[in-house]
Amino acid sequence: MIRGLISLVIVGVVMLAGLAVVVKGPQAFTRYLPDKLATAFDGGRIGSFDSAVTGSGDKASDYLEDGVDGMTVHGPIAAMAGNQPVFIKDMLSGHMTQVADDIPAEITMIRPISGCRLTAPLDGTGVGHVTAAATGLLLPLLTYDDQDLAAGVQALVNTYRDSGTASVAAPAALAFEAYDVAVTETRTPVYLVLESGPGNRIWNIHLAPGARIERVILLGGTHVGVANLDPVIPVEVLPGAALAECGIDPFYPLNPGHRFFEVLKSGTGSSKAEAEAKYAVMQARVAAYDIWFRDSFGVLAGETRAGFDGGTVSVVGPQPAEAEPKAVYARVQGSRIRMTQNSYFEIRGQVAEGEDFSGRVKAIATSFAFGDLKALRQGVAF
Repeated sequence: MIRGLISLVIVGVVMLAGLAVVVKGPQAFTRYLPDKLATAFDGGRIGSFDSAVTGSGDKASDYLEDGVDGMTVHGPIAAMAGNQPVFIKDMLSGHMTQVADDIPAEITMIRPISGCRLTAPLDGTGVGHVTAAATGLLLPLLTYDDQDLAAGVQALVNTYRDSGTASVAAPAALAFEAYDVAVTETRTPVYLVLESGPGNRIWNIHLAPGARIERVILLGGTHVGVANLDPVIPVEVLPGAALAECGIDPFYPLNPGHRFFEVLKSGTGSSKAEAEAKYAVMQARVAAYDIWFRDSFGVLAGETRAGFDGGTVSVVGPQPAEAEPKAVYARVQGSRIRMTQNSYFEIRGQVAEGEDFSGRVKAIATSFAFGDLKALRQGVAF
């Protein structure tokens, strides 16, 4: 009987662990492992959590899927210029994805530039261009404004009326996600253009011995920052809202396996005509962004881009030879960060009681309820 109960407990733990990995990704598991084991888990084959590998798995391209929704990563690979895949372990030593508890030693707030014109690269400088989508590597850093608090208050009220629970967690969208950039280029200084989609992003820079950064440009995103960058290196920020105001529309060609091309190929009548019209608009957007990118940085966006959907690492520079040093992983823990922020900023676990997101939301809701949250359960319009 006891053995049976123990077996049930073990099965339950395994199922919960599997659910956590599916919902939150490998970080939900690796954050509780010792550093050495977690690093092996992150960087080796066992860290891929993969069910879509093509071929033998011996080539980096085996872990890259030309899928109907984009080029998607299914294993321990990074993107190089032109979106060429490479194994992370061949480019970056000490790589890990344990960032959920990483707290920087110093944070400096920076502001976006005024206007739309960015400083061009100097002659003789190489341009590295990285793009990033969601990574799931959430840092314990978050930023928000009064609109976010208002949405939190409404969520708390709804929860309280339904269940009597007077608390609400900060939405994951308020947290900063990490993305790793390994710089292996050592022949010339590197001008980094780091381009993010919606959301908050911290770009973590990892240099190979001898690599030099001239300037960093942060494009897109809601709030963005850079970690492990020498404080004397200039950083310029043009966030997503500013890009739109400047008429700059980042757009790239669809991958060959995208579902759109099936519609374009097999569609009939009005659906085919509509697809052809959309494709013409897409091509125009790609060309327009390439022109702006070339005029701003001297290279084309599509040709230099390094970044896959679902990826967490990009590489700027060549693959080191066997005897050459790789880029060296630098943790966010204890680092210096320069970042933009919203009205409120907090580090999880380092905020006075009642001054974190949940505390602020509860205080506002209590104030509206004239000091007694029970009033909210009476169906009064909120």
